Order: sequence, then structure tokens, then C-alpha cells
Amino acid sequence: MSESIVEPQQAEEPQVVEQLTTAIQPLMRLTTVQIARGKGKPTVEFVGEVYNPENEAAFRSLLARFEALGYLPLLSKRKDVHVLQALPHVVDRRTGKPWVNALLFILTALSVMYIGALQQGADIKADWRTLALGLPHAATLLSILTVHEFSHYLAARRYGAPVSLPYFAPIPVPPLGTMGAVIVQKSPLLNRKAVFDLGVSGPLGGLIVAIPLLILGLLLSKVEPLPVGVSYTMEGNSIFYYFIKWVIFGQSLPSGGVDVMLHPIAFAAWAGLLVTGLNLLPVGQYDGGHIAYAMWGPKAWLVARGVVVAMFVWAAILLFTGNSIGTTWALLGALGFTMGARHPAPLDDVTPLDSTRKYIGWAVIVLLILILVPIPLTVVP
Repeated sequence: MSESIVEPQQAEEPQVVEQLTTAIQPLMRLTTVQIARGKGKPTVEFVGEVYNPENEAAFRSLLARFEALGYLPLLSKRKDVHVLQALPHVVDRRTGKPWVNALLFILTALSVMYIGALQQGADIKADWRTLALGLPHAATLLSILTVHEFSHYLAARRYGAPVSLPYFAPIPVPPLGTMGAVIVQKSPLLNRKAVFDLGVSGPLGGLIVAIPLLILGLLLSKVEPLPVGVSYTMEGNSIFYYFIKWVIFGQSLPSGGVDVMLHPIAFAAWAGLLVTGLNLLPVGQYDGGHIAYAMWGPKAWLVARGVVVAMFVWAAILLFTGNSIGTTWALLGALGFTMGARHPAPLDDVTPLDSTRKYIGWAVIVLLILILVPIPLTVVP
């Protein structure tokens, strides 16, 4: 083992480095230790070879010992060697104030109910009790979003990650009344399995709720002639949505001057599927971005760049053909660009993803193709 020291060590450094080295030896065979100091504890980089990359227990044990010393380990592979960086960092495990989450949920529930009531023709200023007309819309949409976010939350907690409860975002404007919800993650996840589980849990959890509600809502809906002489907004088809309507109504819709007039439950469930599909795009820290990085590692960054470019191109095509929904795709592309293609690596970026999760990942890609709505809304003059 060779040791490279940037400058004379402080009195406590040899002991800290020795403790870190002792903690790491069960995980990997060391060839080089490099020490770099700042104002506080030194950053230490260990280079060598991990004995068994599939031994998750060894890294978990290392993580616990490092945290006791006030350090955070980052394990990666560079060319043919494994590198473990020991960063002097203590993870903040405080996860926020639950009353804030509760308040935002209540405000979002009122916002979503308000928009749902307006869509049913309620005159809330004249009679506030007509707000109740928005209950089907609000209950449907919030149940999908809540299950989606709590699925993320439980997946993260399973791996011991400090994450907040969901923060809901009220925005009392059509068509939904909310910008959705997020959980705040305080530190990198354990490994690629944890990244995958976090990414896939939300969409699958939400779909378990959304699909039955969509079917129920469509059963409560009616096929009627399209309006004539007035403008109206038509929801877009995904492959899955088109198929479900064909199964329930026995015909292609819209066609022949008729379409399904959606019950509020159906519209909210359709919106839930729409948001899930957009969230599965393999970009940045979207759910799809988590899944892509877990499956392909840094190669997923190239995929993300390609998807962002495709979003801008599709936005331009829609706007050029007169569909204002292209603005939405442009905003999503801008968000993806701002967020960046580089999904952050987990603490252990060496332990590979198991074959079962890889199969699920490919199935989720097929799911994305089935539920993605290229033209979410079309305004018909």
C-alpha cells in the first residue's frame, strides 16, 4: 500500500485514517490511500478492488462504521479499479415538520376540489356548498398522487434513507388544481437497487389505483355527439387509454362525430395516468431517470440528453402545426434541461442490479410506451 499526503498531518489525522482503513478492509483490498485536507477533517480516497461487489451487507456495515466516524462513503468504479471516497459529512436525518405537509395537503385538497367543481359548472361564489361537486375529481386525483408519493416514501425508508413526507403543491387553476407532490431526499441512496426501487415504486403504486378508477370512471361516462359551433378541449389518447375505451364502449373514440364525455372520476384518472407517463421519461430525477440510471449507470445520461432533445423537437412540431400544447412539451424539455441529464450516483455504485429488477425495468419501458400521451390536450375551435 502506498500513501500520498498533501501536507503535514494534523495530530488527529493518523487515528482517523487508521479507523477508516480498518473499517474498509473487510470490503476491499487496498492498493493506494490518498489524503487531502481542507479546514476540517481530511477527505480520504481509497483505491483497490472490492472482494465481492454483490455483498450488500459488507457495504452496509461499512456505512454504519463511517457514519459513526462522521464520514460518508462513495464507492464507484474507475476503469479497472474501485474507488471509495470517504467524505467528512454527517447526513442530516431531520425530515421536516409534519404539520407543513398536512397543511399543504389540505390546501391542495381544497384547490383540486375547487377546480373539479368549476369543471362541473358550480357557482361557488353564489353558493359555497357547490364546492362539493368537485369531490369526485379531488378524491380520485389525490388518491393517485398520495399512493404514488407514499410508495416512494416507503421505498426510501426501507433502505434507511432520510426522506420527508410528501409536499403537495396547490395551484387553483385548470385543469387539475395541483402541480402534484414531491418528497425531499436528504442524502444519496444506498445502491442501484435502492435507486431502482425508489423510481419504480411511485408509478406502479399510483397505477394500481389509477387504472381501476379509470375503468370505473369510463363506466360512468357516456358516448355523446361532439359539440358543434362551440370550442371544446379534447383529452389525448395513449395506446392504453385508446384500448380501454374500445373495450368498454366497443368502438374507436373519438370517431364518427362522437366521443366519450368523461365523468369527473374518469378525467382525474386519465390525468393521473398522464402524469405517471410523463414522470417515467428517463430524464434527470424523474422516476424514469431513477430507473434508467439503476439499469444503465452513466450511460443513462446519454439517453436523458436524447429524450430532452426529442421533447424540444416534438414541442416545435406541435407549435408549428398550431397545437398550443407544444408549449407544455417545451416547458417539460426546459425542466429536463435545467434538472440536468446527470442523475446522481448512489453511495454504492458498484453493486449491480439483479436480473429480476432488470426485467421489471424493461417492462416499465413498455409501460411508458403504452401510457404516454403525445398530445395531452387539443382545443377544437
